[in-house]
Amino acid sequence: MARNPLLTDEIVDKAKREREQLEEDIRRGMQEDTRLVRKYDEIERKQQKQAVYKSRRIENVKTKQRGKKLNRYLVILIIILLLMIAWILSPWS
Repeated sequence: MARNPLLTDEIVDKAKREREQLEEDIRRGMQEDTRLVRKYDEIERKQQKQAVYKSRRIENVKTKQRGKKLNRYLVILIIILLLMIAWILSPWS
């Protein structure tokens, strides 16, 4: 069974929408109550830390995928080269 990637574009878009909603709530809250300002400051700090963590996870996944593709192409290239050398050195050529 194929596994879904850790972070998809939909998840990233959802996080952006949630962040925009939070920023709008902060603006409204600042106008209404200073107690709410402190509450949203804490939430915003937590989200910023999570955003950095998610960004690093995304980059790590992309780096691993690039590495797997590069390794696959190198293995195929080495097999082709070995087959060419074997064909050139074979007694039937």
